Amino acid sequence: MYHRIETVKVLPDYFIETRFLGGEVKKYDVKKLFVEFPQFRQFENDMELFTDVRVDIGGYGVSWNDDLDLDADTIWEDGILIEHLPEPSINHLLAYQLLLARKSANVTQKQLAETTGIYQADISKIERGLGNPSLATLNRLAEGLGMRLNITFENTN
Repeated sequence: MYHRIETVKVLPDYFIETRFLGGEVKKYDVKKLFVEFPQFRQFENDMELFTDVRVDIGGYGVSWNDDLDLDADTIWEDGILIEHLPEPSINHLLAYQLLLARKSANVTQKQLAETTGIYQADISKIERGLGNPSLATLNRLAEGLGMRLNITFENTN
């Protein structure tokens, strides 16, 4: 099963906290990787590198640089569940997906607004989960990013 990460933040003593798209929040001890994967020992001498963790595009893991990354399923399986937040709204899921797509395309909100003819303020609202765009607007955004809009229905069981 594939789990997807929405956010990651650094905690003291080489822990990270990840929030998954289903609302689960897990705490993961990165120190345990120091023995098995010596490249992670870099963090002992470079706390700035450790604090530079980010969610990979698509939410399939977290990474610090090209050599240091951790997949979402490992964090899911070996992390400690510390909280289960309510499932994010469809608007917040859309906001997250649009933001990821725009960052992946390396396009600013202003550039996307110029390309699509959609006001930057409206794009900002959508990315903050406050907008309620039509399918036509979503399709224009996708085309403006050089992407194709893909809508799926998933089984909740």
